[in-house]
Amino acid sequence: MSDLISIVVPSYNVEDYIDKCVDSICHQDYENIEIVLVDDGATDGTGVKCDEWARRDSRIQVIHQENQGLSGARNAGIRASKGKYISFIDSDDMIAPDYVSTLYSCITENGTRMAQGLSKNFFKEGDIAGFVSRDDRRVVSGYDMCKTLMSEYKMGWGIVMTKMFEKSLFDELEFPLGHIHEDEYLVYKLYWNAGQVALTDKIVYYYRSKRKGSITHSGYSLNHLDAVYARQERCEFFKDLGEKELYQLAKLGLCTTEIENLKKLKESDVEDKDSYIDKIEQDLRANLKEIWKAEHISAKKKVSLWMARYMPGLKGILKK
Repeated sequence: MSDLISIVVPSYNVEDYIDKCVDSICHQDYENIEIVLVDDGATDGTGVKCDEWARRDSRIQVIHQENQGLSGARNAGIRASKGKYISFIDSDDMIAPDYVSTLYSCITENGTRMAQGLSKNFFKEGDIAGFVSRDDRRVVSGYDMCKTLMSEYKMGWGIVMTKMFEKSLFDELEFPLGHIHEDEYLVYKLYWNAGQVALTDKIVYYYRSKRKGSITHSGYSLNHLDAVYARQERCEFFKDLGEKELYQLAKLGLCTTEIENLKKLKESDVEDKDSYIDKIEQDLRANLKEIWKAEHISAKKKVSLWMARYMPGLKGILKK
């Protein structure tokens, strides 16, 4: 018999979108799934819609809890799930009809503990019909997945929603409570612990762009410094492992994030922002010195980083 696969859907104030999301999950061409809808203290009709879906489809269970944020909702879903494999879908997004079957076959055919597909943004649901991709597959080591994650921008790599995991990968890992940029804290650890990842070039995840009120598109606040803290933790992870190349790439990513957040923080109306600015600038100076001496960072990337820090206007002109 095919393995049971759990789909966890954290849900908060998405009454206008959750029907489309859950419908796309219920109509998968792989049927042996359980769907865990986590109503994370929604104040609109989201919880009611979750219960309505549970009455329609016996594969759905609903958890109602006080608001704990995205991490708390995902963690609750992990604890409640019974599948051998698990995926996470955001409640305002949608998935391809073969999301589950594609990622599951990637895992079983290659003997890996994790699979990953591609995502594509949509503004209108009608856009999805025009998405075209090929199901080209390969297996990549956890080391190389981490290296690519930190050295290139690839759509869908830094988020958990494009992936399927052997649930046991979460035996000693959980999403960090009280933080945004949750995936930044976890994806690299999952790549590393999985050892190998089966990849497909097929678009399996449809990401809804610029939803009003979403965390991704809200204004700048101190919560956004979680991106800095997550990358500091990533540096320590690879440093402790003694992986020099990955540590230096992690440090490069940290510098980039510090530069980006410094600019936004200086332009914000955050209270007491000067103390945060001083602390980040001090850390950034030390990190830039370290990067300048790093043998695994190319001269081109070093110069680009230096320009982003000290000559951002010129760097922008050269990009055009």
